[in-house]
Order: sequence, then structure tokens, then C-alpha cells
Amino acid sequence: MNDEPLRCPTSPTSPTFFTSPELPAIPLDVGDVAGVHGRLKFKHDSTSPVKRDATWLDRERAQLQAYEYLCHIGEAKEWIEACIKEQIAPIESMEEELRNGIDLAHLARSFKPECVKKIYEDRSCLKFRHSDNINYFFAAMRTVRLPEVFFFELTDLYDKKNIPKVIYCIHALSHLLSKKNLAPSMKNLVGQLSFTEEQLDATQASLQEAGVSMPAFKSVGDALSKELETAPSSPVDIAKAERDAHFVNNQDRIVRLQAFIRGHVTRQHTKALAAERQKQRQEASNCLAQKREASAVRAQAAIRMHLARKSYRNRLNGYKSNEKAISKIQAQWKSRAARKAYKARIASIKGHDHAWAKLQANFRGRKQRELYNQRKAFLSAQGEAVEKIQAMWRAKRFAKAYHALSQLQDPQINVLQNFLDLLDDNDNDFQEDLDIERLRQLVVEQIRESINLESEVGELDIKISLLVKNRITLEEVVRSTTSTKKLLKAARNEAASADNLSSSVVNLAAKDRETTRKRRHYEELFYLLQTQSSYLARLVFTVNKMSGASSIKFLTKVVLSLYGYAQDRRQESLLLRLFKDAIDLEVDDISTLDEFWRADPFFLRLVVDYTRRGGNADYLRGLVKPFVKAIIEDKNLNLETDPVLIYRSLIAAEESQTGQKSSRPYDVTPQQAAEDSEVIALQTERAEKLRKLSQDFLEVLTHSAKKMPFGLRYIARHVKETLQKRFAGHDDEIVRLVGGNFIYYRYINPAIIQPEQFEVIDLTAASGLSPTQRKNLAELGKALHQLSVGKAAGPESARRASELSPQTTADSSKAFMNFFKEATIVEPEMEDEYAEAMDEYVGMALKQRPSVKLSSAEIFQLHRILVDNINDVAKEETDHIRVVLADLEPVPALSEVAAGPEVELHLRNRFPTLQDERAIRIRTLWTETKRYIIAVIRVQSGKNLLDILEAPVTEREEALFQQLLADEAEQIREKREAAGLVKKDGSAPRSTEDVARSASIGGSAYNLATMGSVNNLGGPGLGISREQLVGSQSSLLKASDNGGSPTFFSLKRRALENMAQLEADGEVSKGNKYQDMLNAIAKDMLTKSRRRARRRKELISLRNTLKNLQDKSLYLEEQKKSYHDYISACMAQLGNKKHKGKRPLPFTKQYAHHKSLQKAGTVPKFGSFKYTAADLHRKGVLISLDDHSPSKYNQVALTISSDEAGVFNIEASFYGVKVAETMELRLEDLLAAQYNNEVVMTLMEGAKVNVNLLIFLLNKK
Repeated sequence: MNDEPLRCPTSPTSPTFFTSPELPAIPLDVGDVAGVHGRLKFKHDSTSPVKRDATWLDRERAQLQAYEYLCHIGEAKEWIEACIKEQIAPIESMEEELRNGIDLAHLARSFKPECVKKIYEDRSCLKFRHSDNINYFFAAMRTVRLPEVFFFELTDLYDKKNIPKVIYCIHALSHLLSKKNLAPSMKNLVGQLSFTEEQLDATQASLQEAGVSMPAFKSVGDALSKELETAPSSPVDIAKAERDAHFVNNQDRIVRLQAFIRGHVTRQHTKALAAERQKQRQEASNCLAQKREASAVRAQAAIRMHLARKSYRNRLNGYKSNEKAISKIQAQWKSRAARKAYKARIASIKGHDHAWAKLQANFRGRKQRELYNQRKAFLSAQGEAVEKIQAMWRAKRFAKAYHALSQLQDPQINVLQNFLDLLDDNDNDFQEDLDIERLRQLVVEQIRESINLESEVGELDIKISLLVKNRITLEEVVRSTTSTKKLLKAARNEAASADNLSSSVVNLAAKDRETTRKRRHYEELFYLLQTQSSYLARLVFTVNKMSGASSIKFLTKVVLSLYGYAQDRRQESLLLRLFKDAIDLEVDDISTLDEFWRADPFFLRLVVDYTRRGGNADYLRGLVKPFVKAIIEDKNLNLETDPVLIYRSLIAAEESQTGQKSSRPYDVTPQQAAEDSEVIALQTERAEKLRKLSQDFLEVLTHSAKKMPFGLRYIARHVKETLQKRFAGHDDEIVRLVGGNFIYYRYINPAIIQPEQFEVIDLTAASGLSPTQRKNLAELGKALHQLSVGKAAGPESARRASELSPQTTADSSKAFMNFFKEATIVEPEMEDEYAEAMDEYVGMALKQRPSVKLSSAEIFQLHRILVDNINDVAKEETDHIRVVLADLEPVPALSEVAAGPEVELHLRNRFPTLQDERAIRIRTLWTETKRYIIAVIRVQSGKNLLDILEAPVTEREEALFQQLLADEAEQIREKREAAGLVKKDGSAPRSTEDVARSASIGGSAYNLATMGSVNNLGGPGLGISREQLVGSQSSLLKASDNGGSPTFFSLKRRALENMAQLEADGEVSKGNKYQDMLNAIAKDMLTKSRRRARRRKELISLRNTLKNLQDKSLYLEEQKKSYHDYISACMAQLGNKKHKGKRPLPFTKQYAHHKSLQKAGTVPKFGSFKYTAADLHRKGVLISLDDHSPSKYNQVALTISSDEAGVFNIEASFYGVKVAETMELRLEDLLAAQYNNEVVMTLMEGAKVNVNLLIFLLNKK
């Protein structure tokens, strides 16, 4: 064992920090800080092997603070034990033991027993009853009038929120009781106790975790004195005062005791001194000789050492005085020796230079070959690992460079050149583009087929209803003939009015000149309404304020039809812009925040319809369906929490089971019902289920915020930002209102309470839902809505709200708030894409005009509403919409509108603005120039783009450019062959008409991904077809000056000219070396993967759409077939009934006509009737005959015959001579004309007949 003496530790963090009682953790010999009694000062331990770093002092201070705090706890422990005469818990567990207040209650009983009634002594666990013990202690301290400033809170001790304040209170109490002689004084134990390092660390950690400030224990006496307005007295002063009092009381006894002790000590000292002197005299004589001898030896050694030191110092001083000379002598000697050795080495080498050089070369070569072979053998043995490392290194370097590119604001040329390959399309990208175009063509064709089938099925449905109605009419005619005269009179009046109306009917489907002019102006009007959203926004805002519900409903339908129900990107972008303008108007019109939702803005109705279609509904179905399905499938689930309804259901269940009247009272108030024990139990159980469902739904909802459709998030964000700008300082309230009242209540909640409206469940399942299941869905929606707006439940659900944990409710509201904040964030990339959709349409406006389908009545009614509110829609007289409306005057009345199918308007732009033309030109120029620049930087490098464009072209760069052209020309040829646009012999397999049709039907939007190709340097490929998609990649010839093969010089010249034009337009700046163009190219690189992912999503969506359309077409085909079968059966049954009519009477015209047909053998299957025009005119069936006066009607004969059910053949003769071809008239056509309110019909190019009376005549016969 090492005998080296132990060093005194300096601090708890020093390596000599011992924890034994002999060597305490806090040293006792370091002394106090000057002026602060008991405060230990730091002492540097120079013998410690541990180096002190910058945090040493902080660690020392923290350890000393923990030590002093433990000492103060020990002082309080000893004082309490002295007061209560009992042992309490040790220092390390005293904080925990004090929490029950038992020891404090005993302490209070020691000096104020009347304040302590009964101490609760249970130490097994902490209970709330222990707070009575602490209150006893408080009462005792108030009785002795301890100042309230020293009191601690009940939670400081019971919940361990501030234990140091509790110890501080005990110290203050000890000073007060000591001053009043009610208890002994407290000792100062700082520096007298020892603790282990673990105890100090644990104490320090608990103090840091509590986060409370340490009380000034040293000044507690001063503070108490100040509060009591008396002089301070420390524990030392108190002890001194006690000692002085004891001395005064026992002064005589102390004097006698002191005298006796002094006498005894003097006598003993005298005896010892005499003996010591005798012993010293004896030993002195013996040691004198030894001392003299030792002194002589020491004197001789000192003299010799002095002389040696003197000689050494003299010699050293001599060296120092001649230091420079000695250094020169040493240097000259070393130099001479080195030169001599060098000359000898040179002499031995001279004459053998070639041999030495060869030897050195051989040696170096050998060493290098050995190292190379070793390295090669090692790499060969680790080939697979080396390849992985190389791949990982390249991937890491590329990822690092790509990340740097995304972070750079102004990337340089050399950075972009490393990523130019990102702009190239691979074969898969090209094939996906072709697939998208092909699927679009198929979808459009399938949609058209589906529309045609729906139209046919609708017409067949009308025909069936007309046939059924005609069948009833026919039976009535057969049964009754008394009202024939009245019917004839009414028919004549109706025919007369039809003549007057036929001249004033307005029909936009007509081909005359006036109708064409009106149609053109309506196309201009609807183009303005669609693209200039401010017109419609002001119109709907005004109508919503002034008109009734019918006008609002009409405008909702027309506006959504005008934007095609947002079925494509362009229409959705324009509709979102309308929402934006409408929101701005609504917010400007309100004065308080709540008024926005109470006003019921019109745009919310449009948004509700918009969110129920397309991707908005898909997201909603995926979100809600699992929860709705779970609620529906749980047949025993009941979420009703209204206490009155629960109470009544209990009475009903009791009476159903027992068959006797319930003893419960029937009429109770909600408060009385809520106090019933069974109601409470059911409410608690159902509230817990409802809370669990709400929490599960909210968890799924919060994770799907980023999947929410763009349109809904865009609208919510604009509502939020507009309201925040209008009502500053209410940001959180606005976010909650927008989220709760808009996103949840108007978008998500309807899908929960009415799932069949959103196809969450089918109509069959919806019809089978019980009232309880409906109520469960409504309860879930209501609970989620209350959480979304951050409000408590209503009066009818008071019990449920009390059962829900307040903390859970707060967490749910906070989760909703976080979801709303995330849902109102719109990605800039998506916003740019929607803005580009509108810009691309402007560029394509003259090539392919958009269309809108509306009925004539809808067009004219919207025209009327615009004219009535024109002062609010457009205030300036020169406004474009006023000009168009002036050309359309007057507004046709609805009674003048001809019934018929919807009118398709191909919208046209009557007022192209200079700004639009400029934007199109700049965009085209920008895209073309960007492609040129990409081709340039593939070949040439430089500091910046301006230097590259102005640098001369070398032969090497020209050759490299031509090689790139040749390589990509071969790739284009292969793509054209793969696409089937050309055969290997160069012939085209598709006709020009096929290509044109594909361009018009399925023209895909321009894809920026193709811009990386050197050959793909033409204009913007807007609306390109399959052939154009490949053919556009050979448009680099535009960069040639003379129309021949392009050169690198001509390419750079064209790019430089375009950059100059863009600079003139303010798009780029020469001052920053055209850095704006490089930034645009970098953005295309970074968004390539996003565009590719969007293309793949579009492929999936198109395939699903095509499948759904095909399924729908099959369904419509089956329905169409069944309708045809039903119509055939109706016609056959109708024919059978007619065939059973009476035979004509003998010697009549009909009898003679029938006999002549029998002789000729041409009797029709369903009869034949012959009338003169005069007969039909008298019946009212015939109105007029062109080119014949009524006096000659007797000479005109009309024969109506039928050989097929529902089909009539009409022949006309004049004086027995056939004057026209036989006309085929179908009963279904007559019924359709009657359905369309066509009273008059022209037959055989001149005979005007009354449709109603003709049908009556045919039914009668």
C-alpha cells in the first residue's frame, strides 16, 4: 500500500474528493470567504492531476451549493430532534419524510401544543389528510407571530414544488423561538458534515429540476430581525449570551474552582520542571562531545561546497562573457568538418554519375512497383467492397452537390453543368407522355359516348312517360266522347295562340344571321365572365344581398357550369380566382369578425358544391369511410347523451320487459334526469366511447393535412390571410374560425352526418340506416365540431362535457388548431402550377377555344340579372362587359325562349389586351431562350453566362456541338419509330386527319421535362399531339441563320439576341451577368422529380377514370336496351287495343275506302282512314294548307294508315291525284312535340296541323 500521505481535497469535483468521515466531501481546512461566515472559499489544488477546464468553477460552485443546502437540512434536522426529543429521518430522505407533515406537527406541539389537535400518523403513503398536519404547523407559526414572508405554500411541501423554502422557514422559526426562549438555538453545521459524491450529485440534480432559487440561509436572522424590527442575533451571539448568564449565576463557585486548579497545576509543574532539569544536566555532558564532532563535519562540508560553487560560478561567468566568440569557434569547427565530409563524399561519387542515377531509378521503380502490386492485389481481393464504396462516395458527392444546388440562391455555371442530365427525358418518361395522351383521347371519347348514352336514355325515359300518359289518354277517349267539342274548342284556341308566338321565339341554335350575331356576342360575354372573375364576384355579392333564394340557386348552378365544375386544371384555377375575389368583397363588407360567418357568403355555397367533386371528394371518402363504417357496423352502439332521452329510453325498456307501467315519473327536467344513477352510468359510458372515436378521428385527420386537396387549402389560406389583414391581432381566433366553421363544418362534417351524399356508403346501405345509427353519426360530428371551434358542449350534453377530461379536451382543441394551421399552408410549387395553367390557356386561346354548355333559358336569365345589376358589376361606361351587353340588347323574355337542348358556346376573346400579348410573347421567348442556353452550357464553360455568350467559338466546341446534334437526332428517330409515328422505311402510318384529331382532343400540356434535349429548342409546345411531342424535338433548326444546318456560333448569336430582348422587357439583367436565367434552369432541375411524380399520378387517375367510364357505359347500354324493350312492348300493346276497334258503317266514305283496300289486298294491319281536308279543318286538326284556299279543301284527301304499331303513313291527293310522297309519322315524335309545348306542326311541306288534336284523333281511331 502506498505510504504517501493523503492530500486534503479542494472541491467535490477534484480527484481527491473523499467521502469518508475522516476526509469529508467538503474540506474543513479551506477556510471561510472573507466577510461571509460559513461560506467556503475555493482553494486550488496544485497537486491534482486533473486539468481545470472552463467549466470547473461552475461545477465547484454547484457542488458547494448542494453541500451547503444539505448542511442547512442537517441543521434543521438536529434542531427538530432537539425540540421534539425524537429521532427523525436522515438528511438524504428528510425532504420526502417532511411531506406528510407529521414531524412538523410534533414540532408545533413542542412549542404550541394548543394549536395541534390530532396528528395523522399514517406514514405508509401520502394522503390528502396529511395536509391537516401541515396546517397545524402553519397555525402554530402564526400563533408565535412568525412573519408571513417566511411562510411556505402548502403545495411547496406537499407537492415538493419548493422544499428549500420549507427548510428556510424552519430556520427562521428556530431564530424566533430561540429569541423567545421557547426552543434551543440552531447550530451552524456548514463545514462540519460530510456527504458522498452521489448524495451531492442527486441534490444538485433535484435543485436544477425544481428550478427554484436558493434562499439566503446566512441572512435569515437579519431578515427576521428586519421583519420584527429588532437587532439581529446570530446563533454564536445567542450561545455567548447564554454562557455569560451562566457565569454570572455561578461566579463564586467558578472562582474557587479556578483557584484550586491553578494551585494543583503549579505544584505539578514545579515537580516536573525540577526532574526535567536534573535529566537535562546528565544528558548534556554525554552529548556535548558528539555535537561538537558533528558541528565540525558540517562546517568542513559547507566550506568545500562553497568553494566548488564559487569555482563553477566563475567558470560559468567566463563562458557567458565570451558567448559570441565561443559560438563562432564552434560554428567554424562544425562547418570545416561538414565540408571535409562533403568533399570526401563527392570525390567518391564523382565519375560514376550514370551508374548512381540508374541505381537510384531502379530502386525507386522497384519500390513503386511493389507498392502498386500490393495495392492492386488488395483492391482485387476487395473488389465488391471497393465498388460499393465508390458507388456510395459518388452518390454522397452527388447528393451533397444536389443539396447545395437547392440551397444556392444564385448557382454558378459549373454547378448547373453537373446536373444537366436531370433535364433529359428517359424512355420511360417519353412512354408515359404518350400513355397520358392516349388515355386522354380515350377518356374524352368515352365521356362523349357516355354523354350520348345518357342523352339517349333520358330521351327514352321521356318517351316511356309520354307513352304511358298517352295510353291513359287513349283509354279515357275510348270511354268518353261527351267532351269532344270542348277539346276541339280548346285545341283551336291553342293553335291560334301558337301562330302568334311562333314569330317571336328566340332560338340560339338557329343558323340565321341575327342568331349567329347574338351567339357570337354571348360567347364574348361568357369569356369575360369566366376569365375576369371580378365581374361574377361582384354580381353574386350583389345578388346575395338583394335577391331571393331562387336567384341564388340559379346563380350557383350557372356559375359552376360556367367553370365546368372545375374538372380540369385551368377551370379549377379560374374558379379559385373567383373564390379569391368573392372573399375579398365579403371581408371588405363586414365590420366584425363574427359577421363574416353570420352573413352566409355566397361563395361558401359554391365552395361546398366544388368540394364534393373530383379529388376533393376522394380525399374526404378516404378520411371518413373507416369511421362511418365502424359506427354503422356496430349495431349495439348508441352515442345519445341527452339525459332526458336516455331517461325516457330506460322507461321504455323497463315497460317493454315487464309489461307494466314504470314507477319512474314521466315528466322530468334535464337536471332531474341527469341525477338518475342509471342515466349517469350510461352517459359516462357513451361519453367515453364518443371521446375515443373523436380522438381516433382527430389522429387520422392530423396526419392527413398534407393530403388535403389544393383548392380547399388555397381557399382556407386566403380566407385566413384576408381576415387577419382586416382584423389584426386576432390571428389564432381567425385560424380556429376558418378551420372550425369552414374546413371542418362545411367540408368534413357533412360527409360524417350524410355519408351517402359523398358516396362514402351506397344508397342501399343508407336507406337501411336506423335512427340510432343516424344519431350516432350526428353525435360524432357535433363532438368534433365543438372541439374544432374550441367550445364546450351545449346544455343538452352537459353531462357528456363533464365526463370528458378537461386535459383531453384541451389537447384535442390544440391538435385541431395545429391541423388547421398546417391545412392553411399552400406549397408554392402547387400554386405556381395552377397559375401556369391559366397562363397556358391564354397562349392557346386562338387555337382551341374553351366551351360552355348552358340552356337558352339559363343564358337569357343570366343576361337579365347582369343587366339589372350592371351598375354594381361595372361602374364605368366604357367597361368591356357594358360594351358586350349593349350589343346584346334587348334582353329576350323567358316566354320567348325556344325549348330545346343545351347550347354549346365556344368562348372567344373580343378584347385582347396588349398586356396579354406581351405576356405570351415573353413566355414564348423565355422558354426558347432557356433551351438555347441549356444547349450552350452543355458545350462551353465560363465564369458566368454573359462571358460564355460573348466568348468566341473554337473548332473543338463546334465539333462537340455537331456531335451532340447527331447523337440526339438518332435518339429522336428511335423515339419516333417506337411511338409508331414513322416506319423504319420513313413512311407515316397515320393520316393527317388522325394526327389533327388527336391534337384537338387529347393535346397534352407542355412538359418542361423535355427542355433538356439539345434538339428540343423550339417554342412552347402548348397543346402538342403525339406526333408533335416527338417532332418538336427537332426544332433547333430555328437557331440557324440561313435555314441550313445550325452551328454553335448561330446558336449563341440567337441566344444572345433573345437575352437582349428579355432584358429590354425587364425579365433579366445584364448587370448580374444574366443570373436570372441560370436560376430558372436550376429551378427546373430541382422540380424534375416532382413533375415526374405528378405525371405518374395523372396516369393512375386517367386509368381509373377510364375504367369508371367504361363501367358506366355498360350500365347505360343495359338500361338503354331495357328501355327499348319496354317501348316495343308498349307500342305492341297499344296496337292491339286499336286493332280491336269497330268496323266502319256501311255506305260511308270509310266503308268504301276499306273495301277498295280489301280488293287491292293492301289493308294495313292497324287500319286506314281517309279524310278530306275540309273534315280535318272542321275538327280543328288541320289549321291551313299552303297554296290552297279553304274553298278547295273538299278536293284534297288525306289518308292516314298504320301497318306498324305507333307508326303512321300519311298520303295526300288532289282530285284523286297523289301530290306528295308518302310521309311517315311516328307517335313518339308527336308525343315529344307535345312534351316540348309545340302546338303546331308542319306535315308534307305545307300542311299545318294541331299536334294535340292530331294525337287525339289518332288515339280515337
